[in-house]
Amino acid sequence: MPAGLFNTGSRTVPIRWRRRSCAMSDNGDARQAASMIDLAAWADRLRLRRDPVAASSASLPSSPAPEVMDQPLPPANDGLGGILDRIIVDDSQPFYLCSVEGMLIHVNEAFRSLVGRCRDRLPSPGVARSGSTVAAPHRAILGEVEATGLAVSTDEWLSVDSRETCWRGRHFPVRDSAGRIVAVAGTYVEVTAEMLSRREALRARRRFSDFARATSDWFWETDRRGCLTLLSERFAAGVGRPASAFQGRPLSDLAAADCDASMIEALESALAARAPFRALPIEIQAADGERRRCHLSGVPVFEAGGGAFVGYRGAGMDVTEAHREAQRSALMQRNLEETLEELTRKNLELDIASAQAESALRAKNEFLAAMSHELRTPLNAIIGFAEAMEMQVFGELNEQYRAYSKDINAAGRHLLGLINDVLDVAVLESHGVSISPEPLSVKDLIDRAASLVRMRAQDRDLDLSGLEIDKDATVLADDRRATQIFVNLLSNAVKFTPEGGRIGAELKIEGDRAAITIWDTGIGIPEDKQELVFEKFQQVGGTVYSRKSEGTGLGLHISRELARLMGGDITLMSKPDQGSRFTVTLPLAKEDGATG
Repeated sequence: MPAGLFNTGSRTVPIRWRRRSCAMSDNGDARQAASMIDLAAWADRLRLRRDPVAASSASLPSSPAPEVMDQPLPPANDGLGGILDRIIVDDSQPFYLCSVEGMLIHVNEAFRSLVGRCRDRLPSPGVARSGSTVAAPHRAILGEVEATGLAVSTDEWLSVDSRETCWRGRHFPVRDSAGRIVAVAGTYVEVTAEMLSRREALRARRRFSDFARATSDWFWETDRRGCLTLLSERFAAGVGRPASAFQGRPLSDLAAADCDASMIEALESALAARAPFRALPIEIQAADGERRRCHLSGVPVFEAGGGAFVGYRGAGMDVTEAHREAQRSALMQRNLEETLEELTRKNLELDIASAQAESALRAKNEFLAAMSHELRTPLNAIIGFAEAMEMQVFGELNEQYRAYSKDINAAGRHLLGLINDVLDVAVLESHGVSISPEPLSVKDLIDRAASLVRMRAQDRDLDLSGLEIDKDATVLADDRRATQIFVNLLSNAVKFTPEGGRIGAELKIEGDRAAITIWDTGIGIPEDKQELVFEKFQQVGGTVYSRKSEGTGLGLHISRELARLMGGDITLMSKPDQGSRFTVTLPLAKEDGATG
């Protein structure tokens, strides 16, 4: 075993080296013999060699070689002094003795064997032959031992038998009887397994440290009493309070003073159960006063041998932002649920109101239909008798009565038109309009509609020659409803175009549609009022389309709805004092286009 120099005050204990050997007796018992070298005697010899004055008053042995005595070791004394009187160096370990000047005095066989097996790198002495000077690196070790008077340990990696091994050298001072250092002795012990274990432990520690730095979690450890023995520095980075402030305190002391009692109870119960726990919530007061929400997870630790409970190891995770986000999400969820409940209630109310409105609309439409029928029957009779009077079917009438009959006829027809418009609106709103599309000539539609307004146009001296278009196209539309649209448009043009004005029509093909425009030279409509003329019961105030004019304001609304039901539309372009252009778009019949 390795041993060194022991000093007890001014007393110097000699260091001896024993060479062990074993021999077998006849009865099989092992006998142990020992050889010893008195290093103290060698120290005195070295001192006398280095100090000629001292050498003149002392007798030196004839041989400088160490004395080897084959005698058994005397038994140790009962006290400490008896143990220190015999310090033995195991001969199986590499051993050397070197003067402080750097001359190798003695090496054992184990040291020579170690040097002989080394490749590239040698033990720090660098030589294995007595009388040789040690290598320069070893002189530094000798100087440190001589300067401090203490043993020096070195770990040296050597390539022994082509295998990397680590040897721990223990270099200790050898003193003479006067206590002066005159030599340095050393032993070598292989510690490869220990160093590899240390290296792996250091690598594992660095790996763990890298993981710890890479994560936002912090780590903790407690003893069996639940008091903290370790708290990683990541905790301080997270809450701004030093980890050392909690050393030796219960784990529950991490919680803020006013932390929810149920959280503390849950943590203490988990620790008392000595079972793993995960994500236990706890609130920690940060240095800046902010409350941090954390989750603690831990596992119990037991001794490998006896299974005794040692404590807990675990981690803490700052979930403040996630907790706040969860609270915000929960609040939003509650708000959404309340909003959904309110919307559901509103929708129910709307459904009820809609059902009531539909019921009222149906009742209104049924009333209008019934009333229209009841009104049209007597109106037709009035119109018929007025026409008979005007035509003097039953005898000649004077001019005044003929004028009366003409007024009665005009008023009756006007009233009949209003009733028909109201009835059409009712049918449109109840989705009761039946459309029967068929191929129709655009030229025929315009001619038929023009014939119905021609007499009124002549009364106002209006020029209708522009209605004679020079080309034709076939559209897919309902004959009666398409004629109704153009009659409405031409009637409006006649009604709102000053005397002497002009009315015309244009036809353009736009893809799979025909664009039919009815234009006039009337007073026109302001741009901000153009959409208004398509609304029900609306007439533009302050113009010829105001209530001063005849009509209910339903004609254009009915016309556009009918056009849309047939897959088309009506648009308007107009400027004050520059007339109006109403364009009706209708789908073309298949394999048909403009002709003429």
